[in-house]
Amino acid sequence: MLDSHRVALGTAQSLGGRWTPGSVRSAVDVTVGETNLIEVTARGADPDQAVRLARTFAQTALKDRWQTISAQLDRRIAFATRNTAADPNAGEESRRLQLLNFVRESGADPTLSIDSISPAVRVKEMPAAVMIGLAAGGGMFLGILGAVGIERIRRRAQSDDVATARREPDVSSPEIIGK
Repeated sequence: MLDSHRVALGTAQSLGGRWTPGSVRSAVDVTVGETNLIEVTARGADPDQAVRLARTFAQTALKDRWQTISAQLDRRIAFATRNTAADPNAGEESRRLQLLNFVRESGADPTLSIDSISPAVRVKEMPAAVMIGLAAGGGMFLGILGAVGIERIRRRAQSDDVATARREPDVSSPEIIGK
């Protein structure tokens, strides 16, 4: 539910700028562990942008979840209100109704919260000069490998031609008999 198109769309709208649902989804990873924790990891141009993206995504996911929960709460409150009105001595139902109203009025899911466990980390990027050098070296290697392969094929073709020319003619062949 948290890693949905609706959440990505809401996050992109909250962030504004050039953010789109697609760019949000490609920059955010949602991981569910074996505990009751959900990890939201975001990548950005700088650590502050990554933190803002992760926090906005998590807040948008909680808002989206709250919309779903609040609709369910409204239905349960209506049901409990009808039952309590029908039986004013229904102590347990009355307490349940009070709790549902309290949760609904709070405006937030009491079972969820956002907590930042780890600080933003700047991933060191490879300098452009090193990347260009590696690409050039790799290109040269592939070029040399291709040239050696082509040369071997060419030499093999030439040696086959020479071997064919050196073969003694077959005396019984029609060309030789006719001469």
